[in-house]
Amino acid sequence: MSSKISDYVFNLRNRFSSKEKSDAERATSNYQEAKSIGILFKIEDDEKHDSLNNFVKKLQNEGKELMLLTYFERLDNSPYNFKYDFFSKKDITTLGKIKSRAVQKFIDTPFDYLYCITVNHFLPFDTILTKSNAKCRIGRYFPEQEDFYELMLDLQEGEGVDHLIEQMLHYTKKLTKN
Repeated sequence: MSSKISDYVFNLRNRFSSKEKSDAERATSNYQEAKSIGILFKIEDDEKHDSLNNFVKKLQNEGKELMLLTYFERLDNSPYNFKYDFFSKKDITTLGKIKSRAVQKFIDTPFDYLYCITVNHFLPFDTILTKSNAKCRIGRYFPEQEDFYELMLDLQEGEGVDHLIEQMLHYTKKLTKN
């Protein structure tokens, strides 16, 4: 199956999913009161793994309960210093359905915040974000992806993962429940 056909099927599936009424109650809460945080990440630049490691350590030091999920093209050695779940190409059917216990567990978890950390748009993450039970989903701004997030951050030319993580933390710490 070609990549273009696969992308088309994923887009179609995600568009239908985003139109369905989700059971998740979307809302923001005070960052200080947030207990459960999900981190969905895909970092392709090997030099940026430290940014994610530091982000995870900072959240752990603040007493947040974390669950992490990533996607790997290849399953060799990990550059991360924390426990995380993952899925790979073998978990995605030709019709764009993700069949993975780790992904389903991540989707079913009612996070206070779900950070999606990637600088490049990745269609399987749209599926996860759409179905997620997270109250507040935060990620990079991508055109026509507004239905997948409660808070989106734009990156300027030359800004990468480290800046995205810094901005995510900065803005979510400013969130308060009205």
